[in-house]
Parts: sequence; structure tokens; C-alpha cells
Amino acid sequence: MEIICDNCNTKLSIADDKLPQGKAVSIRCPKCKHKISVDPQQPVENEKTQMPAVPNPFNFEEGTEDYDASERPFDFLEEEGNTALICENDPKIVQQIKTVLEIMDYSVTVADTIRDALKKMKYHTYSMILVNETFDGSDADANGLLLYLERLEMNVRRHVFVGLLSRRCATMDNMTAFLKSVNITINLDDIGSVDRILARGVNEYELFYAAYNDCAKKLGII
Repeated sequence: MEIICDNCNTKLSIADDKLPQGKAVSIRCPKCKHKISVDPQQPVENEKTQMPAVPNPFNFEEGTEDYDASERPFDFLEEEGNTALICENDPKIVQQIKTVLEIMDYSVTVADTIRDALKKMKYHTYSMILVNETFDGSDADANGLLLYLERLEMNVRRHVFVGLLSRRCATMDNMTAFLKSVNITINLDDIGSVDRILARGVNEYELFYAAYNDCAKKLGII
């Protein structure tokens, strides 16, 4: 099935067998991150409006206008479905976090390297991203992935809950979270309680943006 983003006119190609029968789903445009509702029974309308690009400090190569769903972490997601990206090199920690997130009804992918994470984020806006400050051998004080997230356009960044995994930062240290431009800090010594930590963090995050989102919806911004 071929559709066209009604926001930036990018052409997307999705295999018919990837779409659930009789269900409307949504995907994120790889170019402008606009959510596109797809109903297999109805054609998608096309409007052309250019959106600003997300800055890319890594000079990660730009793709073509054609979108191959087989190469993307999520070729479709159901309306309002939550997605998460884990950027952690310890398999045991990854499994603990993944199990918790799946119980919380997140669709989860795991990045192997910073480049892999950037590729996944290029074609999908995640609801949650958890990053170890030393992921892929990064300097804890100069993590390139965290820098990329910090430089996202605010209209994209505010929809992403970012957690910093660390051996040196205290769990839920609000000052450190502010300085690192993340929503929550999680000390890896507390990973056994990650379910309660994430549940509380997400709840506070949603409450923080609740008033803004209500006003934005009334004004037609979102």
C-alpha cells in the first residue's frame, strides 16, 4: 500500500500484510514526524506543507523519499500505542527494563549502538527513550545520543519521555535531570524497582504537560 504524508508530501510504501485487517492504524512520517492515520479501506489525502527538519549533529545520512517499512523498527502502530527505545549495553538490564515496559503496554525496541539508535529515531518518534550515559562507550559527560535528544525541536521533544540510566546519579534526582535535559534519572543499583520508578516518572510527566495539552487541543495546535 502506498500513502503520502499529508504534512510534507513524503511517499511511504507499506506492505499490505503489515497492516491489520479492518483496523485504522497510525505511523510516523520519517521526514517530519507527523502522525499519519491509515485506513486500508480509504484513500489518504495529500496536502503539502513543509516542516523544519530535526537537527542532526552526527551528519547521519538522509534517506530517500521512498519509505521501506521492512527496514524500520515499527512499520505500523495502533492509534495511541506507546513505543520505547532502550539504549543500554548490559543484556541483563535490558531484559529487566524490557519486561517492565511490555507489562506497561509499550512496544519495545533495543538499540545496539548510537548509530543504530539514531537510525531508529530517524524513522520513528518514540514515546519513551531510556539511555545509559555511557552507552556504546560514550563519555558520561558528553553522550552524543543525549546531545541529539537535547537538540530536538521542542514540538517533537515534549512528546518523548527520556530517562537517563546511570551508575553515579541518584534515582529521580530532579536537578541532575534538569541539567542533563532528561525527564528522569535512574540509578542502575535501583533497577529492581524500575517498574515503580517509571510508573511514577511517567505519571509526573503526564501531569506536567496536562494543562498545556488541554490548551493546545482547544487551540487546534495538536
